[in-house]
Amino acid sequence: MFCLIEILNMNNIQDAWNIAITHYWVYPIACAILVPLSVKNIKGIYILLFIWSFFILIAVAKGYWQKNYGFNYRELYFLYVLGGYKTHLIWSGIRYFSCFSDAGNFGVHMAMAITVFGISSFFAKNFWIKLYFVLVTLAAIYGMGISGTRSAIVLPIGGILLYVLLSHNIKAVGISLAILASLVLFFRFTTIGESNEYIRKMRSAFRPNQDASFMLRVENREKMKDLLSYKPIGYGLGLSKGERFHPKELMPYPPDSWLVSVWIETGTVGLILYSVLHALLFAWCSWILMFRIMNKHLRGLLSAWLCMNAGFFVAAYSNDVMQYPNSIVVYTGFALCFAGYYMENKKGKQLSS
Repeated sequence: MFCLIEILNMNNIQDAWNIAITHYWVYPIACAILVPLSVKNIKGIYILLFIWSFFILIAVAKGYWQKNYGFNYRELYFLYVLGGYKTHLIWSGIRYFSCFSDAGNFGVHMAMAITVFGISSFFAKNFWIKLYFVLVTLAAIYGMGISGTRSAIVLPIGGILLYVLLSHNIKAVGISLAILASLVLFFRFTTIGESNEYIRKMRSAFRPNQDASFMLRVENREKMKDLLSYKPIGYGLGLSKGERFHPKELMPYPPDSWLVSVWIETGTVGLILYSVLHALLFAWCSWILMFRIMNKHLRGLLSAWLCMNAGFFVAAYSNDVMQYPNSIVVYTGFALCFAGYYMENKKGKQLSS
């Protein structure tokens, strides 16, 4: 309803609205309908994971090819004609983007895969499936590393934190906390691997006060706050980076993340509504996993998706993560949690009969 109201925004450009509505409404509602109809049991979750893993391995292989054999004609066109070199050929080295729109999108998607397949590997009962999930996780770690996307590292960390809250397993909690502590200690308090350009760049994410780019973002957000105080419903959907649409008014400062884009496009009113709706989704899904699903196998697989979503929205504060195909994976995760309740009940009815 709020997105429909945005059409009445005096600054609205319908072409921009038509593009932006996919992430705000089309993908979420499509996943809410199609996922429960398609995935009806644990076997369906595994099939979904295998399909996704296939594309992840293709993306990692493409990133490996770019790193070791160079870019093809279209990729060079993106870099040197469309201006992609400005954000991909930087001081820390080359940021590889595989078959994604940019390195940030690639890195975040790999971090999503690390979280889901890493947690799922603990709950897969078949040894070969467990091993396969571990291999996919390692491949995704490599992909995230060569993307040079610093904010991607916070996604698994955010996922681990939610997993600790959801888990009923003391052993799993201990392992998760140990992994989390190791990550923080490695990046924040050591200089191990500093000679590696990718580790060095990731480590800078744990020292934001020493990062000129981060400090500039903080300054820009303060300036945005003054401008948006006069625009409670924002500049209009799709116009946070809408120079090509030539709207009447345009935010002079670039958005540095997805949540800042939501703020610019929908104003304070829209950002609050967006945040509240997603907070309710997380609370409801967490309640289902903690108190409604008793099957540990099912709960563990679904927790992996919800934990990935939690890390995703942590990363959404520092990077433009809501790009294709990330939004489809995120709302598939929410839909699976709701569908899980019916998977549990269906299984219980079958056993009782």
